[in-house]
Amino acid sequence: MDVSSTSGLAGYTYTPSSNKTDTNTSLAMLNKANEMQANSAEQMIQSVTETTASSQALPDHIGRNINITA
Repeated sequence: MDVSSTSGLAGYTYTPSSNKTDTNTSLAMLNKANEMQANSAEQMIQSVTETTASSQALPDHIGRNINITA
C-alpha cells in the first residue's frame, strides 16, 4: 500500500471552529452588503421625492396633457 499519497490528507482536517469562523465572516459580509444596498435604495428614493417636490411648483395646466399626434 502506498502511504505517501495519503500523507497530505493530514492538512485537510475538519475543524468546526474554523467552519464557524467562516460562517460568521460570511454573515458579516452579507449584512454589510444588505446595509449598503439599503442605503443606496434610500438615496434613490430621496432623489425621486426631491424631484417630485420641485415639479410641484409648476402651474396646474402644465404636464397634464400629452400631444401624441405626429
